[in-house]
Amino acid sequence: MMPLSPPSTHKDGILIMDSRHALGAPQRHQGLLNVWNRLYKIGSFYLDLSLKRGPNGAFLVGQVIGAAQKPPALRVTLHAPSYSRSSFITERGNFRIQLPDKGDLELELTLDSETFWVRGLDV
Repeated sequence: MMPLSPPSTHKDGILIMDSRHALGAPQRHQGLLNVWNRLYKIGSFYLDLSLKRGPNGAFLVGQVIGAAQKPPALRVTLHAPSYSRSSFITERGNFRIQLPDKGDLELELTLDSETFWVRGLDV
C-alpha cells in the first residue's frame, strides 16, 4: 500500500492526550470506537480533535487553539485511499469533516507556511 502522506519534509502533529487511554474510556462496540477525543501539539498551536457518530455517519470535529491569537490555518484536508475531503477553518479555529465508512485516515493541516499531519485516525 502506498503511503498517503507526503515526503518527510512535513511535520507530524504530536499526540498529547488520547481519551481511549483514560480511565472510563469509551468501549469498543462491534469492533469500532463510538467516539474519542485527542489533543495534538502542532507547531505553536494545539489541535483538539474528536470523532463523533450520528445518524448520518461519522465525522471529525476539531478546533485549532492558540494563545490569544487567531489560527493562521485556512483549511484542513482529510485523506484516505480513494477519498479526500477538505473543510475551511472558521475564524474561531473550528472545523467539521464527514468521514468515509472506514479506511486509513490522515488529516493535513497547514499553519502559515508549515504543513502538519495527524496520522492513524481510527474510525
